[in-house]
Amino acid sequence: MEEQACIRLAREGDTEAFRALFEGHRERVFSLAYHYLKNQADAEDVMQETFIKAYHGLPGYKPDKGLNFSSWLNRICVNASIDALRKWRKKDIQSLENEEVSKLSAPSHSSNPETSARNREIREKVDQALNKLSPKQRMIFTMRHYQEYSIREIAEYMDATEGSIKKHLFRAVETLKRRLRRFVMEDGYGL
Repeated sequence: MEEQACIRLAREGDTEAFRALFEGHRERVFSLAYHYLKNQADAEDVMQETFIKAYHGLPGYKPDKGLNFSSWLNRICVNASIDALRKWRKKDIQSLENEEVSKLSAPSHSSNPETSARNREIREKVDQALNKLSPKQRMIFTMRHYQEYSIREIAEYMDATEGSIKKHLFRAVETLKRRLRRFVMEDGYGL
């Protein structure tokens, strides 16, 4: 069945038509959520939330406004992923704090305890600075600098323009520089 026909029928309450839409898009939506959340269970939750919101939002979906169904779903998924990141931010911060505590108590593989302590402190400051970015900026920064996605790929995943992604990335980098510069100047570390 053609996608537009499925959309029309799903709007009228046809659950089989919506199931066809779900089956046609679920892998892509899951993949997009997973790129944000890096956790299969969380990505599955966001995928389900995306389709629930899409189902309830079908009456408001306007294909004649230039947004195809796939892009519309992407936007719902990205927003749900960002909401999940905000919701779980406190949990993540607590997790990072616990991880840092365990790193502090774990024996170091470095022969120089001073270097190990310095590296641990630098990692901690970078993590703290990253956690203070907005969820969107943190996601873009992580995708670009840790996962090595191109600007175009990030824009596609986030259903945004390349210019918007560049702007958020620039702001994220500037914020990190500013926050880490204080650390470098205060503690005299030469990064």
